[in-house]
Amino acid sequence: MTLSLPLLNLGSLVNWLLLNTILLGACWLFYKLLLRQERCFQFNRRFLLYTPWLVLVVPLLLGAAGPWLASWRQIWATATPGATGLLTGGVLPGITIQATGPLSTAAGGYWLVLVYAAGVLALLGHRAWQLLQLWRLARTWPREAGAGYTLAYTGGRRPVSSFGRLIFWDETLALSPAEAAQILRHEVAHVQQRHSLERLSLELARVLLWFNPFVHFYPKALELTHELLADEAALGQSPTTAAEAYTTLLARLALRQLHPNLPLALSFTQSFTLTRIRMLTSSSPVRRWKQWLLAPLTITLVLLVACEKSMEPAGPTSQASASAEDTPPPPPPPSAPEEALTPPPPPPPAYTYVEQMPEYQGGQSQLLADIGKTVVYPAIAKAEKLEGRVFVRFIVTSNGSIQAAEVTKGVEYNVTYPGEGGKQMTTKIITPAAQALNESALNAVRNLPGKWAPGRQDGKAVDVMYTVPITFSLK
Repeated sequence: MTLSLPLLNLGSLVNWLLLNTILLGACWLFYKLLLRQERCFQFNRRFLLYTPWLVLVVPLLLGAAGPWLASWRQIWATATPGATGLLTGGVLPGITIQATGPLSTAAGGYWLVLVYAAGVLALLGHRAWQLLQLWRLARTWPREAGAGYTLAYTGGRRPVSSFGRLIFWDETLALSPAEAAQILRHEVAHVQQRHSLERLSLELARVLLWFNPFVHFYPKALELTHELLADEAALGQSPTTAAEAYTTLLARLALRQLHPNLPLALSFTQSFTLTRIRMLTSSSPVRRWKQWLLAPLTITLVLLVACEKSMEPAGPTSQASASAEDTPPPPPPPSAPEEALTPPPPPPPAYTYVEQMPEYQGGQSQLLADIGKTVVYPAIAKAEKLEGRVFVRFIVTSNGSIQAAEVTKGVEYNVTYPGEGGKQMTTKIITPAAQALNESALNAVRNLPGKWAPGRQDGKAVDVMYTVPITFSLK
């Protein structure tokens, strides 16, 4: 859960942009190295059509599930035999308390969004202009209705192509009835398989991912796949001699046509002619094992994204360390208070996991919301631009009250100073700003407004220990 005063987070935006680029780049390399030369046209079509959308949506979905992923990762770590550390007992999802940071960070986030939005609007405007141009040209040509399609006669001004249900037909071509029937079957295949709609869908994904260099390779690859599917439909079960005649016709018309294609239309005569001829004349079998390699690739990428999302609450911690290191720490006081350096006493005996875990009034989401509302970002910490993560451990007793709330690890400085004989010594100190962060997190847990239903083991109410990480961030 994140409580944020600024609407934009520069780090999150940059992370999202980089993550999309890496994921789509891996998918494109998989297609280019393993699938492009294969005759599994339907599989390639689905791969090219859906992977940009998945890359766009999956990180957002996993980001929304970030708290659950963090909780699962932490619970798994603490439940693993031999695992040690701060997170003892039940682990709640991390909470990030954000306050307005440096102006440059917030302004950078807004500028990045403005640049992204400008790119999206510019590309949407260009695609809309192309559709308008196509419509203006098509409405001037005479039409003839067919079975599931409409012929628009171009009078030789445009090559044979199709868009939607419209087939743009060049009636000036010197074609035999058999050749005309083959070309028409090719274009009808485009119409029946809704290739224009798929191209528009991919173009929309391309607009939304315009910053990603790999997404701009996809439209041409999908267009080639569409042409190969239409070639396959046009030939059907034709013998080899018919296929040879079809490739000869394709080469002849490609050499003849010199006028430009229609925008966004699927052209018969000027689309990857040599590649189509090679595919049509190839007799190599489809190697299905290459398609199965997609499964481990998908699992690996999803797990990497899931792990990255589950680790996101730790991001402000690393930045907090950097902030603490960038700010020159004060020299160690001559007599540091021992109470601040003494670790907290061990909590009373309590279960870490029971058959029925304690339940907060309103559920876990209400618990996190109440903690987030109760925590106050101390003014002294904001003034010093101090960030950090505080781990608060507490026990839900058998009567539903909170006891033994304590900071197991808080915000602190590692200070190195010359000791006796010039030897470098290191000590931990807690500045007033760091102490304010620690106390703010601790007081929030102690003063939760809701009530707890106690945990139960073997039907008996028992004490159960929880740990909650609370992150303070200026982003």
